[in-house]
Amino acid sequence: MGDSSINAGSFEAFFDGWIVRHENFVDELLRAPQTYDESTEDAIRGLISRVLTHFQEYYQEKSSMIQRDVFLVFSPPWFTALERTFFWIAGFRPDLAFCLAMRSVNDLTEDQTQRLQMLRHVTEMEEEELAEELASIQESVAAPPMEELAKQVGRRVVNGGGIRDLDAMPNALRSKMENLLTDADSLRIRIVQEVVEILSPAQNVRFLAAAIQLQLRIRELGRQREAQRLQQGETNGW
Repeated sequence: MGDSSINAGSFEAFFDGWIVRHENFVDELLRAPQTYDESTEDAIRGLISRVLTHFQEYYQEKSSMIQRDVFLVFSPPWFTALERTFFWIAGFRPDLAFCLAMRSVNDLTEDQTQRLQMLRHVTEMEEEELAEELASIQESVAAPPMEELAKQVGRRVVNGGGIRDLDAMPNALRSKMENLLTDADSLRIRIVQEVVEILSPAQNVRFLAAAIQLQLRIRELGRQREAQRLQQGETNGW
C-alpha cells in the first residue's frame, strides 16, 4: 500500500469519528434553550466552547495531514464529490460564516450587523489575496488547477509508478502549497471565532447549529448521489 493510501486511510478513520461527534453536537445545540438566564448560562457557554474545540480538533488533524501529503488534502477522498464542489482552497470559503450568521440569527442588533459587515469586508480582501497566491503558484509551474494536480499525483501513486510522484515534485512547490493551505485554514478558524465573539451565547447556539446542519446536509446528499451512481453502474453492468 502506498504512502498516500495509508495517509488517506488514517485521516478518514479520524474523520468518520469526528463526523459522529459532529452529529451529536448539532443535537445538543438544537436542544439547547434559545434564551438563557443565570441557571443555564454556564451550560450554554460550555457547549459553545466544546463545539469550537471540536472544530479546532479537525483543523489540528488536518494540519498534520498537510505536512504529510498536501496534494492529498487538496483532493480529499474522505469528502464526497458534491462536498468538494463547495471547496475553496481545500475547504469551505470563510465568507460562508457571514451568510450563516445572517440567515440563522434574526435578532442581530444594529451594532452587531455593522461589526459583521466590517469583518466580512476585511475577510473578502484576505480571501482575494489567497486566491491570487493560488493563481501565482499555478502559473509559476504551468500547473492545472490545484485540485486536478492533486488528483493526477494521487492517480500515479495509486497506479504504482516507478518513483514516488509526490517526492518528485519540487520542494518549493510543496512548501508553497502547504503555506497557502495553512493560511486558508487559519483564516477559516479566525473568522468563525470572531463571528462567535460578536454574537451572544443564545445567537451562537443558532449560528453553530446552522453551520453543522449545512455541512451534514451537503455530506448526506453527496453520499446519496454517489450511492445512486454506484447502483446505476451495477445495473448497467459496469
